[in-house]
Amino acid sequence: MRIRDDVALVGSGDIAGFSLTDPYDCSIYLLDGGDELALIDAGSGEAVDELLAQVRAAGCQPERIRYVFLTHAHFDHAGGCRALRDRLGVQVVALAEAARRVRTADTEATAFAAAQRAGMYPAHLRCEPCPVERVVTDGETLAVGRLRLTALATPGHSADHCAYLLAGQAPALFSGDCVLAGGRVIIQHIADCLLEDYARSIRKLAAQDFTALLPGHGLFALNRGRRHLDVAVAALDQLLMPGNLVT
Repeated sequence: MRIRDDVALVGSGDIAGFSLTDPYDCSIYLLDGGDELALIDAGSGEAVDELLAQVRAAGCQPERIRYVFLTHAHFDHAGGCRALRDRLGVQVVALAEAARRVRTADTEATAFAAAQRAGMYPAHLRCEPCPVERVVTDGETLAVGRLRLTALATPGHSADHCAYLLAGQAPALFSGDCVLAGGRVIIQHIADCLLEDYARSIRKLAAQDFTALLPGHGLFALNRGRRHLDVAVAALDQLLMPGNLVT
């Protein structure tokens, strides 16, 4: 589903999503840089055929996808890395801690094991280890054809979280699970979901210059995206955390 000339929504699940692909998928975005394509996040890996069909429906050839830029290593965002790498030969790109978790399929660090014990994921799902070809750092610039993105380390939802800022006349913020539409957040009872880090990351994203807000779940905003960050910051200014998606 094309949402801009340079961005398509090609995957999403049932929980705060558009149900385009697998129920456990996050929102997966396709970046169209002309001679190169990239994905923001890989989804769960349970509906790769459906994901690639969505890429074709957006007018693109899946074989031109060169990269998967991970926001973090939670299963709904990174579970599909191995399948996409095996299928298309994509390069997986992530911050150092996310790279470690994906390479080792560390289900305790990603809280996947805890989620299965809690019944959030069915027992048959598995995390497959996947090589990560490029480790990025905070503030690093990434190229996808004619497009340029900046990686923004944003711990809080998880210790390995990264947002991406797409430059251009209408800059777009891929905020992952840090901030969603309406200024909402995703706070979970897991070891590396830390409120002080989360608050700093929200303020960091609010200081960026962008037009579109494209989060990892739920609605997106093609214009006036900053107002959603303003809502989150207003809550912090009142010594509160923003509204939580999962309450």
